[in-house]
Amino acid sequence: MNESETIFNIIKRRRSVRHFNRAKLPDEHMQQILEAGRWAPSGANAQPWRFVVVTRRETLVALAECSYYKVFKSRHVGEAGAVVVICADPAAGSQTYPLDAAIAGTNMTLMATALGIGSCWIGAFEEQNIRSLLKIPGKLMLIALIAFGYETGKASVPPRLSLSSIVHNEAYDAAGEPGIITKKKYSGALSVFGKLMRVLFNKR
Repeated sequence: MNESETIFNIIKRRRSVRHFNRAKLPDEHMQQILEAGRWAPSGANAQPWRFVVVTRRETLVALAECSYYKVFKSRHVGEAGAVVVICADPAAGSQTYPLDAAIAGTNMTLMATALGIGSCWIGAFEEQNIRSLLKIPGKLMLIALIAFGYETGKASVPPRLSLSSIVHNEAYDAAGEPGIITKKKYSGALSVFGKLMRVLFNKR
């Protein structure tokens, strides 16, 4: 397998993992994951990212109480081997500092995949509680939490839009708008529960 095939294979194997076995991650693997983030590109080479690494179980469980998946608490955060909180410094000198930090986080998830470690990007969280818990200063923007750990079970392969439906050559063609990916629908009690949650959270 050549280099391009290896990279593409890693990209395709990356999944959002929500079931971890609580095992500790080797220090050398965490170092490689963090180095992958450090080598991300950034506007004006400002490198605005700042990483807070959490491995203590009690702190991971506390982070889980401040994180969400849809309308539910992200309990899997408390089962991860480690969580990296991605922050960005607006004063670093890049106008694209949130995007730069997000790219660094993506690098980390790909390196984790290459090492046989699962990851999950968490973008819904209680910001002030996390700031207080981890003593993150107000000058930094919280971008995301990324949970890392060894997967229990196997995450399913999500559907993808076809390349032809998302690529527009030379100019945008409105006639080529992509279709909507059909998500799993539930019936019965789960269906009623979903409707209730949408009303409560104004997600009609």
